[in-house]
Amino acid sequence: MKRIITTLTVAAAITATMSAQQSDLAFRDNGEFKILQFTDMHLDASTAYRRAQAEKTFARLSRNVRAEKPDFIAFTGDIVTGKPAAGMWSRLTDSLDVYGIPYCVVLGNHDAEQDLTRGQIADMAMASSYSLNAENAAGELADMEFSIRGSRGGDVAAALYFLDSHDYSTIDGIEGYGWFTPGQVSWLRERTAAMTGKNGDEPVPALAFFHIALKEYVPAWRNPENTHIGRAAEDECPGALNSGMLAAMAETGSVMGTFVGHDHDIDYIVAENGIAMGYGRFSGDDTTYNNLRPGVRVIVLKEGKRAFETWICEDDGRTVDHAVFENGKIKEL
Repeated sequence: MKRIITTLTVAAAITATMSAQQSDLAFRDNGEFKILQFTDMHLDASTAYRRAQAEKTFARLSRNVRAEKPDFIAFTGDIVTGKPAAGMWSRLTDSLDVYGIPYCVVLGNHDAEQDLTRGQIADMAMASSYSLNAENAAGELADMEFSIRGSRGGDVAAALYFLDSHDYSTIDGIEGYGWFTPGQVSWLRERTAAMTGKNGDEPVPALAFFHIALKEYVPAWRNPENTHIGRAAEDECPGALNSGMLAAMAETGSVMGTFVGHDHDIDYIVAENGIAMGYGRFSGDDTTYNNLRPGVRVIVLKEGKRAFETWICEDDGRTVDHAVFENGKIKEL
């Protein structure tokens, strides 16, 4: 593939210059912090039919935000995937201004294939005053770190990481989807180490969100000894190379779970080596392939624990795949 995003060297330098974004995120009085994950919305204004489908997706967004009342919204890529793209991005950020919920966006492999550059998309994604995204030195969406304060204020109790998994291979002779650069892996190590140091050398529980699954998802899901929940109605399409990101996450002792999108007919979570590797639920409508009922994933962090609760909300009001991750394992509730 010849779709170049940046060279590995430049990407590493850009990522390394980013520092943690300050935010005012905090656990509720009940010791919970709720996240809604929307993934692969595939908003498309190219035809009247696709615009009508997009309105169904916006209705899903509104319905779930108002019902769940989250503390944070995570968008994990392939958000606007049709031309003209600007109108759909504006429609989305206008909605987010109304809801008043902090959010962060990572791009998928299709977002920048339309009629906007990655820099232009960054400007549009950040148009809402509730965006917690920042731009990197290239003017694109930066990798982000957010700290979540405890319910009584003071010390950091949890963290969130939003990472750009890129789109396609940039190396001649290697076909397939993108992967994390060495600079991104180093950045994650540095940021988690700094937060651990400020926390009395105790790792801070964290989740990471990005678009394309890690290589390790595939054998983990197929290992019958691993605890898991959910389904895979297609094969995973991870990045073409293993960047060592999961190893870095495990070694930090901080990241306890990763959540991706990209593969529309997969919504599982599997636990291996003390980390939960999960998918969101396809959140779009009939503008791309899909065989699972559209929905959204809810994730609830637990203050003071390396644990989270999660479930999927479907459009008919059903809650499915209700589970908890704790002690390195997944248990269905």
